[in-house]
Amino acid sequence: MESSFTLFRVRGIRIGANWSWLFILAFFTWSFATDIFPRTYHDLDSSTYWAMAVVAIVLFFGALILHELGHAFRAQREGMEIEGITLWVFGGVARFKGNFPSAGAEFRIAIAGPLVTAVIAAFFFVVTRGVDAAGASPSVIGVADYMFRINLVLLGFNMVPALPLDGGRVLRSYLWYRRGSYTAATVGAARIARGFAFVLIGFGALGFVTGANTGGIWFVFIGWFLLQAAQSEVAYAKFRQSLGERRVGDLMTRSPEVVEPGMTIASFIDDVAHMRDHSSYPVVDEGRLLGLVSLRRAGRVPPEERATTKVQDVMVPAGDVPQIRTDTDVTEAAIALQKEPGRAVVMADDSIVGILSSSDIARALERPRDPDQIEAPRRRSRRLLWIVGAVVVVFAVGVLYQPPVVVLGPGTSFDVSEDIGIRGVETDAVDGGFLLTSVSVQQPTGFGFLLAVMQGKEVAPKSQVVPSGVDEDEFFEEQRTLFEQTQRIAAAAAAKAAGMEVDIRGTGAVVSALIPGAPAVDVLEEGDVITAVNGEPVRLADDVGRPIRSRPRGTRFEITVERGDRTRTVQLNSREGVVEGAPGIGVFLETRDFEVELPFDITFREREIGGPSAGLAYALAIYDLIEAANVADGRDVATTGTIDLDGRVGPVGGLEEKAISAKSAGADLFLVPEDEVRDARTSGLDVVGVGTLEDALSALS
Repeated sequence: MESSFTLFRVRGIRIGANWSWLFILAFFTWSFATDIFPRTYHDLDSSTYWAMAVVAIVLFFGALILHELGHAFRAQREGMEIEGITLWVFGGVARFKGNFPSAGAEFRIAIAGPLVTAVIAAFFFVVTRGVDAAGASPSVIGVADYMFRINLVLLGFNMVPALPLDGGRVLRSYLWYRRGSYTAATVGAARIARGFAFVLIGFGALGFVTGANTGGIWFVFIGWFLLQAAQSEVAYAKFRQSLGERRVGDLMTRSPEVVEPGMTIASFIDDVAHMRDHSSYPVVDEGRLLGLVSLRRAGRVPPEERATTKVQDVMVPAGDVPQIRTDTDVTEAAIALQKEPGRAVVMADDSIVGILSSSDIARALERPRDPDQIEAPRRRSRRLLWIVGAVVVVFAVGVLYQPPVVVLGPGTSFDVSEDIGIRGVETDAVDGGFLLTSVSVQQPTGFGFLLAVMQGKEVAPKSQVVPSGVDEDEFFEEQRTLFEQTQRIAAAAAAKAAGMEVDIRGTGAVVSALIPGAPAVDVLEEGDVITAVNGEPVRLADDVGRPIRSRPRGTRFEITVERGDRTRTVQLNSREGVVEGAPGIGVFLETRDFEVELPFDITFREREIGGPSAGLAYALAIYDLIEAANVADGRDVATTGTIDLDGRVGPVGGLEEKAISAKSAGADLFLVPEDEVRDARTSGLDVVGVGTLEDALSALS
């Protein structure tokens, strides 16, 4: 991979970048600023996320350069020349001239980069712990923690024993040392690389096609790159084997005919080129090489101009002609011949002793050689390769495969009163806080799943959180919409409890999506409007979910539905596991004509949270703000539970994890729906069950 431009130099080593690097630079910066950091560190403004992204990207590519410099410095100590270091779309690569001197040299050069990365990861681990203990801002902690984690990932990936990764070079150096054959070692290590590449391509394609992992296309590209690179390594090794230990002096054309720079093209063609069986000739003046002229270049001169045009006018300047020595390895010389003019002048003691072309090497490859000189051991043990291959496959499956389960754990807890801005009525600051509690839901890799089971964490089918057959983005967008509606309903409930006039309007619950295989699929359609459940009018979407969640699974409900101009009543039985294990009928709902008119203006800080379970927390916080009474009274009150306009509190699920979250946040009290008190008491917190907002206010007073 060649550099398109130079960034800087370190100890004479050119650090450059390919144009493809600019794409990945922009993409990573955008991803850090808009996704990775906002998803992990909440409540920071956009400019802070972008600043974190810029610092992280500089440190990230700085770490890559240090990794490659580790290879380069070690290679220099082993006597190798360094062409430079190039950053490109798949990271960085150090480019060496010539072959590795020995198996031991390749091992030392290959392991140097990962050792540098390990030191960097350890450094950022210490920094992360230090700045966290010092109470630094989340932005500083976030960048340091990310650098620790990404360097660990880079270390693990680079040490996969698959060429041309560092782990593959370490494996080849070992096989080379054991077998004494560079070619056999390369072929063996390439087998592992091809297996790993196919695993990457398979998982990436499967994830991309099924939509389970939209970033799977990157695995396909990386797998394809490894596949091509491994094949190139094998081709080069076999090329090197075919040439054996030959040097340039063995293959060159000796004592080549030379021409003077002042010779005309006509004389060159008639007196030299037509009399010799060569296509290129060194141009020499008083023994000094000036360039190289070829018959093809001379032939481009129009016949009428050949008598006046001189050789020096059409020759390739000496600075553009590779100059090599007789003892140069042929494989190294072959690299120089890949560029124009495709010839190299062979020098000895500043004198021209020969010329080497690609055809000279090609003829050498075609000549039969003594079989005893060809490194092709037929009998070798494959046990090591099978073991390494199995380890690579297991590693790939463990890291890349995501089983259809989720690991449930304590989520974040934060004071919702800090999210609320009210204008139009007099407010008092909250003395204390009302903590929203949440459940962390993560889909683990294969290794993560095993680790979660070993640690005794709660593992549940993914369909319990995101129903099967439902697009994840669509599902979470529905949940965010429901969260925003819950905030407005909570404000209405709090205002009503404070004796204020509130007008909340809705004309039914619109079915926006159906969960495949759910009870509602056979009787409801998208666009239907539910207007009553068991005879009770439905104005808001939660008027459907609340009674269903509060009844045992299998309960039969009569649901009144508007479809176009017709109204009909259908019967449905609820089932378990729609969202967070609560009973449901398998529909996504939106309130039709939803509108809330409050006696004040209210705004909420944007949160990446979904669902209705924060209703009670926001209702209590808003009530405390608009009422003179000191509801929190200096306490941190953790809460969970849905809320409706009349202040009724509904069940939400996930109480064990939320209780742990509340305890970790230092809550003094935990208010939960009255039907879920038992699930929350395992944490040892002071837990109070409430059925209404009024119950919660009474408990706090």
